[in-house]
Amino acid sequence: MSNRHSHIEDSSFDSRKIELESPYRLNIPMLLLTIVLICYGLIMLFSASISVGYNKMQNPLYFVVFQGQMTFVGVIFIAILLFIPIKTFNRISLVVIAMSVSVALLVYTWQFGMALNGARRWIEVGSKSFQTSEVVKVALVFSIAGYRSYVIRMRQAGRLLTRNPKWQDIFDSFIDIVLPVSVIAICLLLVLMQPHVSSFVILSAITLICFLVSGIKLKSWFYGGSILIIAGIVLGSCFYLVSSESQKEKIEKNFAHVFVRLNIFETMTSDDDESVENDTQPDSTDDSSLYQNKQSTIAIGSGGLRGLGFGNSRQKYMYLPEAHNDFVYSIACEELGLIGGSSIILLFWAFFVGGMAIAWRTKDVYSRILAVGYTSLITIQAFLNIAVAIGAIPPTGVTLPFFSAGGSANLFFLVAVGMILSVSRSGVKRKKTIIVSEVMR
Repeated sequence: MSNRHSHIEDSSFDSRKIELESPYRLNIPMLLLTIVLICYGLIMLFSASISVGYNKMQNPLYFVVFQGQMTFVGVIFIAILLFIPIKTFNRISLVVIAMSVSVALLVYTWQFGMALNGARRWIEVGSKSFQTSEVVKVALVFSIAGYRSYVIRMRQAGRLLTRNPKWQDIFDSFIDIVLPVSVIAICLLLVLMQPHVSSFVILSAITLICFLVSGIKLKSWFYGGSILIIAGIVLGSCFYLVSSESQKEKIEKNFAHVFVRLNIFETMTSDDDESVENDTQPDSTDDSSLYQNKQSTIAIGSGGLRGLGFGNSRQKYMYLPEAHNDFVYSIACEELGLIGGSSIILLFWAFFVGGMAIAWRTKDVYSRILAVGYTSLITIQAFLNIAVAIGAIPPTGVTLPFFSAGGSANLFFLVAVGMILSVSRSGVKRKKTIIVSEVMR
């Protein structure tokens, strides 16, 4: 009797499964790592810029104060981006705006930008200036992510199909590769015409990385790459044939500094007395690049294991040009030694690992491209700068993110960090928990 009663009681309940998703959470380690990089950078810039600030601006704190102001603005941007779901930016209209603004800024810079050392890379805004290529770096990743997401949505909706299936692969390659690369090539060409070869290399690398993680089919790579190579050869040949001798000479003059820098290591190994004399009095581009490399090496070597102590650098007192900018890493090594230099490398490596970990957990191609693209942008630029400082590659003019003076550049880097953190908060897969509950019929 009791067993029968128990059976009836059990059958009066139904089991139901409830699926719960974990709430959106910010990647705290990545946020803390960014804070450490910002603070570390401001501290080292304070030490590296004292001499040049006093000599050029009659204010030893000029560069670090300006950097702090722009950093504050960048932190505000990060805070705003954290409260906006990342999918809000996933609109093709924003892609069109971003690329249009980028091209407009580059064209304006090419024609009317501020000229310095034979290059037009800056736009003046009041008493300040900024490099338009820094804007393009952020806009490029944003645009590639938005475009690829738009193409995927169109295909899922049954669009972007050809009437003849035989032409589908070629049409896909045009949509996936030829069209976006052609638009990006316009930006790259304008950057190259400034000329700014280092930014051209970084932008090209970021473009390739973003395309590699965007899920493009192998056939699209083959057909699209073939079309672009053939088109490039044809256009290049036509340009060479129709160009006048004066135009060719102008192009060679614009890129003369590139060949000089590529030849710098041959110059560094020369023991000629005249070369040594020129090192102490750099008057040409060749001499200047050689002088910077040698002074940077002296700074790093002087630091030893533990360094000379914070603030005790000798090279920053006008011996090492751009000590507060391109060669702030050298000053860090001189003052903090191998330990300090290694800590900077480890911080950027941790940033790379953290950014890629976020990208690994993203739920769609849009978030993945943003995370991979912006993480690669910051780390590639950082390691290129360090490579220049240690003499592994010729001077390129690439700054060290969060460390080098250049408030506007660091502002755009912080916007990139804000996008990465926004992806970590609302663009990753959430953990799912299944709860089984019994409900009375």
